Amino acid sequence: MRCKLRNTLRLWTPSGTMCNPISPAKTSHLAREGFALSREQGASAVEFAIATPALLLALLGTFQGALLYQARAQLEVATQEAVRAGTLHSASAASMRDALARGLTPLYTHGQNLHALTQGYAIAKVAAGQASIRILNPTREAFDDFAEQTRDASGTWVRAIPVDHLGYRQTSVGAASKLSVQDANLLKVQITIVQPLIVPFIDQLGRGLYRLNNGLNNIGLPTLFGIRLSPVVGADGQTRWGIPLQAEAVMRMQSPVLAEGLPSSRSVAQGQAANSNNPGSTGNLPSPEPTPGPDIGDYTPPPDPEFCAR
Repeated sequence: MRCKLRNTLRLWTPSGTMCNPISPAKTSHLAREGFALSREQGASAVEFAIATPALLLALLGTFQGALLYQARAQLEVATQEAVRAGTLHSASAASMRDALARGLTPLYTHGQNLHALTQGYAIAKVAAGQASIRILNPTREAFDDFAEQTRDASGTWVRAIPVDHLGYRQTSVGAASKLSVQDANLLKVQITIVQPLIVPFIDQLGRGLYRLNNGLNNIGLPTLFGIRLSPVVGADGQTRWGIPLQAEAVMRMQSPVLAEGLPSSRSVAQGQAANSNNPGSTGNLPSPEPTPGPDIGDYTPPPDPEFCAR
């Protein structure tokens, strides 16, 4: 009778006689193959254990990168709103910060009801309050070159860079600012916010790097994927670690440019934000006396309409 099984070491027929016994050499070969297979499986397990954290880090880093890209896009919109508010309110930092909070609200709103919107605006106010708002143009030198008596939005006479009749004013550059009055009416603002790391494990990694840097007396850490981390305080009062995001926008002024808050050309070149301690501020300057009318300087009136018609 034929054997029904051929892959065992000893094969027997129903009558009890041995059928096709496997030789010792073949048995040794099968044992070596089983041992080699076991070693390959062990190596695969070790490789998987080593590769899994790296793959997990790459996956979570991709998620965090997508969130940062979304935040960067929203910051562009918010910066446009902030600069627009600045053009309407004489480059006021407070008005730009309020507009920045409104522009950042969609980034922190997670829901479609009024409560979610209110909560998102509250978080955006905290983020905008910690944002760095730098005026890059115009500078205090431009104010010194072109400032004159003009009316603000409320009708009060103030000394400011004029915004009216720019098409008929001289285009010569100022001695100190090296700008024309038309260029001095361009409000250029740079805004920097710190977007916290919120993806699990990525935020823990950022916290660990930041603490390691402080423990080693600021040796150059913390960086995450080549980007330097910065602390930021959330709406709940907890300090988190995030990546600075920066955006710029330029718009033409729609209201007279006051000297308050304007930086000097040197501070702009050095990358320093303007503040109340800036030598270019007007804290110690006397208030200008009202005059019967504006000093329009080299203002050239519009051409005769009949001349244009000809």
